Amino acid sequence: MRRGRFWALLVAAVLFAETPALTAADPPAPPPPPLPRDLPVVRAPVVARPMQPDSLTRTVPRDVADLVAIQKRVGELVKNLSSATVGLRIGNGAGSGVIVSADGYVLSAAHVTGAPNRRVDVFMADGRRLRGRTLGLNRTLDASVLKIEGKGPFPFRSLARPQDVRTGDWCLALGHPGGFDRRRPPVVRLGRVIRTANGFVQTDCTLVGGDSGGPLFDLAGNVIGIHSRIGAPTSWNFHVPIRAYTESWVRFLDGKAFGQPSRDRKPVLGINGTDHDKGCTVTGVNPNMPAAKAGVKLGDVIVRVDGKTFQGFDSLFNHIQKKKPGDKLKLLIQRNGKPVEITVTLAGGRGP
Repeated sequence: MRRGRFWALLVAAVLFAETPALTAADPPAPPPPPLPRDLPVVRAPVVARPMQPDSLTRTVPRDVADLVAIQKRVGELVKNLSSATVGLRIGNGAGSGVIVSADGYVLSAAHVTGAPNRRVDVFMADGRRLRGRTLGLNRTLDASVLKIEGKGPFPFRSLARPQDVRTGDWCLALGHPGGFDRRRPPVVRLGRVIRTANGFVQTDCTLVGGDSGGPLFDLAGNVIGIHSRIGAPTSWNFHVPIRAYTESWVRFLDGKAFGQPSRDRKPVLGINGTDHDKGCTVTGVNPNMPAAKAGVKLGDVIVRVDGKTFQGFDSLFNHIQKKKPGDKLKLLIQRNGKPVEITVTLAGGRGP
């Protein structure tokens, strides 16, 4: 079977136009009562990743048998993951979320839910529409929590331990692209973790508008992130790490709004990479970003930046973050065994 056809059979990506941002506010409502301090703090258990077959943990499939094992595992997970993935409608906006406790706590993104104490329509995978209310949010990390009103138990998924999320891991992105549609279940897309650093998780899962706030799962079925920033190419995406929720859980439940959204445009080069003993290897180039326009190519090994050596992709990223959009970046590259010097003018954007 041809590789492209296999992936087409493995997961289907349904693409829709991006949903407008949330702008309409609900009518004023009385503030929620404070969380009684003698009640237990309820959330999904944070669980260690169970032992899995080598076919599910190898960063590169060894043969067709590995691909078949991945396909089988995805099929086993889809029903349970879908039942915990919800569509959200708040005012005129739409997004996604994931239930993480039997009594109806839901993780989503702050830019989806907006301010605390807003009314929410929560759409279950079986078509039911339930009422909910937003709780707290962290504007800096784009994390938020809401609560479904009504009696459970609700289907939910556990949270992965942050230390169990590794570069190269297979992952599943679920959500409601284009908004909830009762004629289809949450859309499932298979991808890989590209990076786990600097306060975010980056994957190559295909995402579009309406997916924001939806869950990212590992192949054990645990939540490893929440969709936050969708890149210009739909496979260049960033997710809120689970640590953002577990470390501030009480503040979320207390309905606190904290942190500040970044209003500054960050310097952007527009590449993905992996560590190399001489610097980093370019593993992805965004065609609409400065690196591509300056001539950086897939497979290039960047060995110096602004005349200095560096160790690994994260070191390059940290160097770029000290600059401003419009600044020049001088790269010394090894390409096919030959040195190539390239000067890039950094762009500005929201993503790293």
